[in-house]
Amino acid sequence: MTTAGVVLVDVVSVAVLIWILNLVRRGLLYVGYGVLFVGVLLLSMVAVSVPPLTNLLSAGLATFFPVGGAAVLGFAFVLVLLVYILTQTSILSNRLAALVQDLALSQAKTRSESDSTPKPLAEVRELPGGSE
Repeated sequence: MTTAGVVLVDVVSVAVLIWILNLVRRGLLYVGYGVLFVGVLLLSMVAVSVPPLTNLLSAGLATFFPVGGAAVLGFAFVLVLLVYILTQTSILSNRLAALVQDLALSQAKTRSESDSTPKPLAEVRELPGGSE
């Protein structure tokens, strides 16, 4: 790979790295997903920036995966799509956790207002606030 190609890959990787860290910082992406992406980006930056390692990987992968430079754009698209999907999953999971906590607090408040002794689960016939 040429020097310009290495610089381009490193610059784009740093931009994606900053984007992922910002998503994790704002709570829009789980830390575990962020660590995974950061690790992959750092390893790919090292693999591209160190010429002997790049040559070794190129020779090893060329036998199993003979593709041109257009595949790099496809991989970049898949990476962005994967980050987007995992971000949306993290957002939905956070919303679900907040909703479940709110529901639990609401049920606890309803129980404490109506009866000081909790009923066994077998005696509860319907949920407070609505029917089935």
